[in-house]
Amino acid sequence: MAVTEVTSTSWFGRIGDSIKGILFGIVLIIVSLILMVWNERNAVRDIQANNEIGREVITVPNAEVSPGNEGKLVHLNGPAMTDDVVGNMDFGIEETAVRLSWESEIYQWVEEKDTETKKKLGGGEETVTTYSYRKEWVDGPVNSSGFKEKGHDNTGKQKFPSGSSQAENVTLGAFMLPSGLISQMDWSERYTLSELPDDFATTGSIEDGVFYTGVPSQPKVGDERVTFRITRPDDVSVMAVQKGDSFDKYTAKNGKTKFLLYPGLLTAEQVVEGEEAKAKMLRWILRGVGVFAMFIGFTMLLKPLSVLADVIPFVGSLVGAAGAAVSLLLSLGISFVVIAISWIAFRPMIGIPLLVVGVGCFVLIVRKLAKGREAAGTPPPPPGMA
Repeated sequence: MAVTEVTSTSWFGRIGDSIKGILFGIVLIIVSLILMVWNERNAVRDIQANNEIGREVITVPNAEVSPGNEGKLVHLNGPAMTDDVVGNMDFGIEETAVRLSWESEIYQWVEEKDTETKKKLGGGEETVTTYSYRKEWVDGPVNSSGFKEKGHDNTGKQKFPSGSSQAENVTLGAFMLPSGLISQMDWSERYTLSELPDDFATTGSIEDGVFYTGVPSQPKVGDERVTFRITRPDDVSVMAVQKGDSFDKYTAKNGKTKFLLYPGLLTAEQVVEGEEAKAKMLRWILRGVGVFAMFIGFTMLLKPLSVLADVIPFVGSLVGAAGAAVSLLLSLGISFVVIAISWIAFRPMIGIPLLVVGVGCFVLIVRKLAKGREAAGTPPPPPGMA
């Protein structure tokens, strides 16, 4: 089941769209630059804070609360225990555990769109969009009123929303864990349903430990299924400020806060290493996002050039490829310079080489542009006018 839609855009229409895109490209470049600067500043602050907690933390036993450690950054580990009962009353579930969570899904039609664009002689563009439809389990109801093809109507509302039940009283030896640390106990295992309350007899059934409102092997649009997961008590390692017989957040000198719980019996050094690994992953993800956003921004700035050249599609493709190369080099060059400036004072052995690489990207752009002028037979500008 699929439907195809063909649309055409004239050369002049494409020029107008590309000119409008320049403003969005400028905004995207500015936003990506702000993100890069913030990310590098945050990376330096993360390293400073992690170094600080590594120096300040003291390891204490969990068997007793020592008044002498009040207000200090402490590390301790051991089994987290609870006598609280968590559950879901609708399904008649009651378990002694840290958390019970359930995910509700509904069987719905979903629309997928596949677009292919082709350039035409004269600078125009033809876009072929294919809409296809299939049924699958999704998190929530899908609005089918806007589907391109009729006949794929979604019905039914979710009667069993997703949710969770969490223990309020969890201990680590003589200490009580606050909710902010309990919520970090994010491991879980599948919870298998074995029976349903009597009033569910006509509502649904259980298949392989999962609740279904319809026939599990032949679901219909609007059917629901609910799966459960449970978090049982286990060994944990905590690093936080001792506050009475509980814990509070640690605030580093640069303002970064630490309120840490890790699964397993970890040493203080291993907890700090875990924080460093998470911070490193985050900053590289944001670096990638920043470079990509800046690349898209510069591509949109240069887009009118390739559209103008698209009167002859082959020439337009070449200009577009050259524009993409320049956009990539500009994005990498600016990124390396931003990173280098942020790190030179903190770690010059990292910052200085990055600055050299960044400058190298700009030199490469200038050389490529110079070669392009020579290939086109355009004399280079006089000294001081480049």
